[in-house]
Amino acid sequence: MHLKSLTLSGFKSFGKTTVFEFSTPVTAIVGPNGSGKSNVAESIRWVLGEQSMKSLRGKRGEDLIFNGSDKAARLGRAEVKLIFDNRKKQFPQYEFDDVVIARRVMRDGTNQYLLNGSIVRLKDIYGLLARVGLGATQHHIISQGEVDRILWASPRDRQEMIEEALGLKEFHLKKREAERKLAETEANVKQVEALRREIQPHLKYLALQTEKMRAHEDFRHDLNTRLDEYIGSESASLAELEEGFNQEKEPFEEKKRELQKAIGDLTKEVHKEEASYREVRKDRDIKEKLSELEEKQKVISRELGRVEGMLGAEKNNTSGTVSPAEFMRELKDAIGFVDDLMGKDSFESLKSGLKDIKVRLDALLKLCRGERASGGGSRSLEEKKKVLLAELTGTEQAIRSLQKEREEEMLKREDVLSELREREQKIRTFEHELEAVREKIRTIEFSEERYQERKKELEIFIRDMKHEASEKIYKPFAGEKERQSLMRAIERLRIKLEEAGGIDEGVVKEYEDTKKRDEFLAVELEDLKKATVSLGQLMAELEGTLKDRFERGLGNINEQFQVFFKQIFGGGKAELSLIKPKKIKNGEGVILDEEMTEGGIDIQLDVPRKRLRSLDMLSGGERALTSIALLFAMSAVNPPPFLVLDETDAALDEANSSRYGDLLEELAGKLQLIVITHNRQTMGRAGALYGVTMGGDGISKILSLKFEEAREYAVEGV
Repeated sequence: MHLKSLTLSGFKSFGKTTVFEFSTPVTAIVGPNGSGKSNVAESIRWVLGEQSMKSLRGKRGEDLIFNGSDKAARLGRAEVKLIFDNRKKQFPQYEFDDVVIARRVMRDGTNQYLLNGSIVRLKDIYGLLARVGLGATQHHIISQGEVDRILWASPRDRQEMIEEALGLKEFHLKKREAERKLAETEANVKQVEALRREIQPHLKYLALQTEKMRAHEDFRHDLNTRLDEYIGSESASLAELEEGFNQEKEPFEEKKRELQKAIGDLTKEVHKEEASYREVRKDRDIKEKLSELEEKQKVISRELGRVEGMLGAEKNNTSGTVSPAEFMRELKDAIGFVDDLMGKDSFESLKSGLKDIKVRLDALLKLCRGERASGGGSRSLEEKKKVLLAELTGTEQAIRSLQKEREEEMLKREDVLSELREREQKIRTFEHELEAVREKIRTIEFSEERYQERKKELEIFIRDMKHEASEKIYKPFAGEKERQSLMRAIERLRIKLEEAGGIDEGVVKEYEDTKKRDEFLAVELEDLKKATVSLGQLMAELEGTLKDRFERGLGNINEQFQVFFKQIFGGGKAELSLIKPKKIKNGEGVILDEEMTEGGIDIQLDVPRKRLRSLDMLSGGERALTSIALLFAMSAVNPPPFLVLDETDAALDEANSSRYGDLLEELAGKLQLIVITHNRQTMGRAGALYGVTMGGDGISKILSLKFEEAREYAVEGV
């Protein structure tokens, strides 16, 4: 990578915009003391992220801004800009041919870092520079007072410089970032686990409540399903019943009307014949009259017998007295007549009978008195006999006439009664059929009544259940048993629904939200644990990479260090060795927890002809040469984009200056050198020379010389 230019605007003594272009492997910057040439090295240190104001010879940020003079006004800000050639894409994240890194500071202390004109963070600058070996230790910028800084640094700081020189800073940054993320991740794991532990009891409670509510929903769903099924099947059953009894009832109603008409017609005919029959004497009337005539016949016959007896008695008895036998006969006849009379229910019969009794009683009294009928009496008895015979004959004729009439009427009545019985039989037959039809109709009407009851029950059921029937078509119930079974299932579900309680949508929503949060935390926890494992693996990989590259890089640096050391000192030996940290033990030999010695890099030297093995025993020049040899070795193994040497050759004598110049030429084949120097040997190795001067206005100015001019200037001296 090639550093193309450096631009300073308002930085310290560079009150006007000044551009240094680096077009040769070695660029020398020269000038008298106080001209501001060392401000060039400090500007590079600052733009690359230096945070120590002490290293920049200042106390505050505004100390870096041109403060003005009698002839020039002070400025409000300072800015330094580095332009790198990125055509070979050493900064792979940028597609630009040039990568511009800039830093500016305002009077109020505000700092800004810019990459190709965009404001970025210092972290971004460090991350970018770490890829090309320009780290925060800035071992690539060495000033006169820091030439032996690496020698006097602690083993740990020395190791950090070497790791940075080897380009391992990027891996350390990644490792520290991984460690930071791992710590954050582990903290997040604990936090998430704590959150999950915190919400678990409440989540379990909400889950239990929600389970009950979901059971309620399940019961409600099942109940609605059963209600749909019951209402649908019952509606279908009612429709089937309605259609059935409507179709079944009509034929029976028609049959009922026919039978009722037939019975009515026959009944009318019976009534008509009965009416016509009532115009004929009834058998009872004839029978009663015949009975009266027969009774009259008996009375006449007895009277005739009595008369004939009396006539015979008169003829046979001359004494004029009545015998007891005759008296008893007469009395017996009278009593018998009375007995017969008592059975009469006709007034005429009673009236006639009473007359006969009077006659009999009179005759009996006369006999009791011993009175006999005179001759006139016999004649009277004879006349009476004739009358009685005539009456008896008339009565017998009347009886025969009535008997004949009765027989004729009986025959006629039999015909009428036979006809009536036939019709009445038909009526009874029709009435039996009508009753059967009516029974059928009553059965159908019972079904109709049951239909109406079930229909009303269904309406009440739907109203009480507050349930709308679905549009799904259901089959009628197969039987009452199926209907009752479904109703029992509905009742059981209603009881379960009541036992499950109501639904609080807020609880359900809180459960869903809490569950989602717990699931989110569970996923997050799983991701964090995976990230922990991944970060652990990344750290292990980075540690392995660092260890491998550091060990190989340290070996390569040792090789170059030995070469440069021998070249400078004409022999001897120089080596870097790794010091591993060790656990600290107390006076009793017990290892103290968390206490370890600090590891790092140690330096062993063997200067030829002097037997110097300790850094403390080296002279100032020897320390400077040793530091230069180590710095050059580090730069040769993993060349940074450039190396700034700020009067690092100031303490060298002529011979060492020559060796130093040879080292510069050798190193220039591997990296770009920017040297700030007074040394003629060093200036003679430069391809371009910038002279820095300061006028009366207190502003540093530059004068550039080409290669030949630089050599001539180097020979003449400053």
